[in-house]
Amino acid sequence: MEVSGKQKPKKTFSASQSSAEDFILFCIPCDRDGVRVPAKGYCSTCKEHLCDTCYKHHKKQTPSRHHILLDQDSMPTTPSVPIVKDEFDSCDDHEDEKLKFYCKDHDIVACSVCVSLNHRLCTVEYIPKLSEHILDSEELNEILAEMKALEDNYKSQIKRVKDEIKAISQNHDDVTKAIHQFRKEINTRLDEMEKYVVKEADNILLKQQAKLNDLSTGVQKITDILTEKQKRIDYLIQRSCLDKLFVEMKETKKRVEEMRVKQKQDSRVDVFQAVSFVKNSDIVDMLDRHKQLGKLITMKTSMVENVPVMKPTSTPSEYKTLNLEVVEDIDINSSSGNTECHITGIEIIKPDKIVVCDYGDNKIIKCYDTVQKKVVSEMKVTESPFDVAAITDDKFVVTVPNDRSIHFMSLRNHRIVSDRKVNINEVCYGIAYSQDKLVVSCNYNPGKVLVLDLQGKMLKSFSGDNSLYCLSQYVTVNTAGTSIYVSDCGYTVTAVEQLDWQGNISNTYQPAQGGTQLRGICELDDGTFLVCMNQDSDDNLRRVSDNCKPCKLTMNGKLGRWYPEAVAFCKKSSRLYVSYTETGCYGPKHRIKIFKVDWC
Repeated sequence: MEVSGKQKPKKTFSASQSSAEDFILFCIPCDRDGVRVPAKGYCSTCKEHLCDTCYKHHKKQTPSRHHILLDQDSMPTTPSVPIVKDEFDSCDDHEDEKLKFYCKDHDIVACSVCVSLNHRLCTVEYIPKLSEHILDSEELNEILAEMKALEDNYKSQIKRVKDEIKAISQNHDDVTKAIHQFRKEINTRLDEMEKYVVKEADNILLKQQAKLNDLSTGVQKITDILTEKQKRIDYLIQRSCLDKLFVEMKETKKRVEEMRVKQKQDSRVDVFQAVSFVKNSDIVDMLDRHKQLGKLITMKTSMVENVPVMKPTSTPSEYKTLNLEVVEDIDINSSSGNTECHITGIEIIKPDKIVVCDYGDNKIIKCYDTVQKKVVSEMKVTESPFDVAAITDDKFVVTVPNDRSIHFMSLRNHRIVSDRKVNINEVCYGIAYSQDKLVVSCNYNPGKVLVLDLQGKMLKSFSGDNSLYCLSQYVTVNTAGTSIYVSDCGYTVTAVEQLDWQGNISNTYQPAQGGTQLRGICELDDGTFLVCMNQDSDDNLRRVSDNCKPCKLTMNGKLGRWYPEAVAFCKKSSRLYVSYTETGCYGPKHRIKIFKVDWC
């Protein structure tokens, strides 16, 4: 049965229709309610035809009284197209709910269920209210400008990659020519040696080309994403879909921030490392005593007008002596802790901020300000946190062994904020970040080393045996991202193991004293590593090279009795931070020694 005043389902206007009704102009507001009333006027601002009643009300209502209205004689004679309704997107976690709210504390959009469950104590605002002035907002203009700048930077980076690919090929040609030139000067007995060196040069070429091709592909993908995001924002602006635009802006802002961080990381990585052939000075007179034609040395480069400028690498610092001098001893205890804290993890977040994990009964993550010399922020977690690793200048991850989880956190306005938690179903202890991956050590016999992406998805898992990384506790990755180093305080063998990304052990360092407990490990700015040994001795800090060979180290200042545990190095300030206990396992564990780093 038809209801009086209601019409049958509306037809869509098209140029091919020919019925009398198709040429009658209807009131758009009434048409939305299912009632077709002939149009008697037109609003140029709303771009809608209006009936006599809507036309009169349109002139009286405050929101529309300044709109430009045309009477029946002046109005367009073709049907007006209704403005697309700005609909809310559905929540990923609650499909029946719409993303209508914005949490200011966490900077995310949410539905009403999310607000009730997770943001009851937060500052939550209604999106339609916030989006009223979004088109004129400084934030929208800033994100659009930042996207454009980021896109331009990536395009420049693509050009740089192409230039470096050419430079690598040219460098390879030059090296090969030098090798062959020297080859002509020596006896034919060196044929096999020549092949060995050329093959090494070819391997370097292939590896660097592969890295640069991967980088070029990744940059192109990000550029495509930025282009698509720009089109999406432009589309929403043109259609005045303000709510969707607000959500898109917030999502794009986070994505751009991640891209900007990755771009900074990529720009700091010098993939192109030129090689140069160096003759063996002894080979001319002592051919029979040498098995190699020469060697390839790595040279640091910088691009000047797209021409690689080669800078010979200085004497490797592993042959120099590292001198550590105590400059300060700080207390990390705070008033909120009920018991003695136990610092098992340290990370430099900013030059003046360090984050520490209190693995004791307090179960607290703390941020210490080295300028103010006090704890400025704390966050209590459900179980004891063990280790921490920085992802960016204000984002970091924390392992919680008993909860078998990794917590993603941020430092906002000097305040620690929890972003999310990822369960990994492993008793996780040490953690490191490298190339958008997390490396985690799991401490039981046999030990495990896990490689995860930033969403917590397992990429790889390496298991040790009864002698090697059976009780892995701390882990780090070298700056080049080529090797993983595990500090293993195993039952029968105590060692630092160098692993590749397939879990194969390349080199091993074992302290002279059997059974010594190894703890924290970190890389210094010269590419060597510092390892903590939890014992009271004059050499309870050890320094090893990138291939796990012992290196020279001296310590000065008031050390006293101390048992080192966790360690972190700040490259900007050349300061080393080492947590320790004063009297072994049962002594105070809230102290950190700060060392000044020098070379001699």
